[in-house]
Amino acid sequence: MTAPAYRRRNARASSPGPRFSVSQWLGDVFRLVALDLRQFFDNKLYAVSTFLTSVSMVLAFGAATDQMASPTADAANFFDFVFPGILAAGVMFSCTYSVGYTIIVDRNRRTIEDLILSPLSYSGFLLARFVGVTLKCFFQFAAVLVLGLVVFDAAVESVPLAILAFVTGCLAFAGLGVVVATFSNEISFPAVVNIIVIPLMYFAGVFFPLKNLGWVGDVMERLPLSVNVELFRAATGQGPSPSAEILTLAVAYAVVAVGVSAYAFRQRIGRG
Repeated sequence: MTAPAYRRRNARASSPGPRFSVSQWLGDVFRLVALDLRQFFDNKLYAVSTFLTSVSMVLAFGAATDQMASPTADAANFFDFVFPGILAAGVMFSCTYSVGYTIIVDRNRRTIEDLILSPLSYSGFLLARFVGVTLKCFFQFAAVLVLGLVVFDAAVESVPLAILAFVTGCLAFAGLGVVVATFSNEISFPAVVNIIVIPLMYFAGVFFPLKNLGWVGDVMERLPLSVNVELFRAATGQGPSPSAEILTLAVAYAVVAVGVSAYAFRQRIGRG
């Protein structure tokens, strides 16, 4: 739905008539999600670029490391060891950048001001953006997962754990993207995000076991990406089921990220 359309809806909402209902609110959220997905697929270069990082990582590591020994006894080879980390890192990069650039574009076009003055308000706008980024990330995630399973003989032994890791990762890193985008612009956004996510990727146990770092690894394994890597590893059958602490941290990071991003967005842009 375009900004002029929302202005017309706002004008109608301010005139006498039936009270705005939850069904109308949900309908507007759905239409905003549909618009987000349509714009995503219309911009083919952008859509392809979201697949690039994780797909290229799977192809490179799958082709070059399937004969290399795994650093742990739980994985058959080195590719099996890094595959869960590639899934988690792909979710992180895709969600953070996708929702962040969407927020920045909306702000530059002054779409946000029109949306939050409509009956949808800022809460519906953010809900639509979180749903949209999760759906967009799913296409990338599914492509990488199928590529690993079909071409490089990876395995998923726990679908519920994989879903939990995917959903909590999407929400946690989409929340990060919203916060950074709220306080940055199209020039500073990628720099700020890279300062955060690139060190996370290198110190999340994606390429080597965190136990190799000693007590530093004990700290690093509780970081958001490390938690999602651990969940994906458990989902692929590497090691025991995740501990209650890991499960709690995964959900907590997602909830806190959504809450903080909503608060920051409301204070910076939204209305009370």
